[in-house]
Amino acid sequence: MGVPAPHKYEKVEWLSAQRVLVFALFSAVLAFSAQDFFKKANEFYDAGKYREAIPMYLAAIKHDQLEPYAWFNLGNTYVHLEANNRAMFAYKRAAELAPNFAKPWVLLGDISYSYGSYGQAMVYYRRAEELGEKSEHLSYAMASAYLNLKAYVLAERYFEQALNENPDKLEAWLGLAECARQTGDFELAVEVLQKALQKSVNVSPDLYYTLSYYYLQQDSLKAAIRSMENGLYLDSKNYNARRYLAGLYENANSPWMAIWTLEQGIATGSGVRELEMDLAEIYFKQKRLGEALTHYQKALRAGSAAARTGIENVGNAFYNLGDTLQAESAYRMLR
Repeated sequence: MGVPAPHKYEKVEWLSAQRVLVFALFSAVLAFSAQDFFKKANEFYDAGKYREAIPMYLAAIKHDQLEPYAWFNLGNTYVHLEANNRAMFAYKRAAELAPNFAKPWVLLGDISYSYGSYGQAMVYYRRAEELGEKSEHLSYAMASAYLNLKAYVLAERYFEQALNENPDKLEAWLGLAECARQTGDFELAVEVLQKALQKSVNVSPDLYYTLSYYYLQQDSLKAAIRSMENGLYLDSKNYNARRYLAGLYENANSPWMAIWTLEQGIATGSGVRELEMDLAEIYFKQKRLGEALTHYQKALRAGSAAARTGIENVGNAFYNLGDTLQAESAYRMLR
């Protein structure tokens, strides 16, 4: 029942502009014909036929049909096919041919970020920003890159910018709180997430779980428990969160609440092996050996190898109490 890690930010949801098909902007000047490779490529792209789209985009490039944007859409196509190196080449060509086109720089940054090259990602993101790109995606991406680079002041600035554009972006609230946590200011981290609860329409269980962690760092056990409970109301099948909450109840000298919490989790059918094992351990610590044995058996049937040790420990405890019949009954379960 370890303390869950604070929310981490190692990924950005990228390619939000992946369906930017510039054909619509130029439909008035393009003639529809059998040789309109750009149009045909976009049709394949829209249909999810990415491999078929590639030769059409290459033909459009060869015939000088909106070449910068053909390169850009070709890059999007390669991303769908997980050919990121080719996608980067295509985006760079698009940027060279259309120097004021900001989108390729954003997506170059996204790919670099996905590889963990946060410094390089920032080079691309800043170029997009210089070209006038303004979007929630770019602000959040820059904030996340700065966070990974431990540039917390700059990360805060861009998380706040993302929230100005979309107050319901929970990832940005969590990122802003993480900046405070990284500098050891758990009080500010709590304030940020409390503000998120007030301002956000859609509240994520992760927000409550992270808030619980922050409360615990401030030695506010009751507040940590309350926040975990709120998270589980929204996420009742999250057995790891439930196990953590049971541990908090035990720390608060409320083992009966820990037992109830684990039983409720077992009733949902999620994480039965782990929850049965935790329940058995609580009963064993309370010296309620018969109940401990029952739940060790259930954990064993659910596939827990550690339950065998638990059953053996129960058998030994019975033996030490002089109850050889119960001890032998427990040992037989292991044969």
